[in-house]
Amino acid sequence: MTYTLPDGQLTVQGMYFGILNPGPRPPFDNAITGGTGKYDRARGSVHAETVEAGRRFTIDLYL
Repeated sequence: MTYTLPDGQLTVQGMYFGILNPGPRPPFDNAITGGTGKYDRARGSVHAETVEAGRRFTIDLYL
């Protein structure tokens, strides 16, 4: 997956389970594998949790 942010892009890789299951989607973690612009050479992880079922989620970046 690629996240497009104001100062560049972040690329992440990992599994996301729960998209086919009914109910709230479970939180997930993905590895940051690289980036562009301000995020060039980024490493770390993305932790995401659903805020509204299927509509919006928050992403915490740990660089």
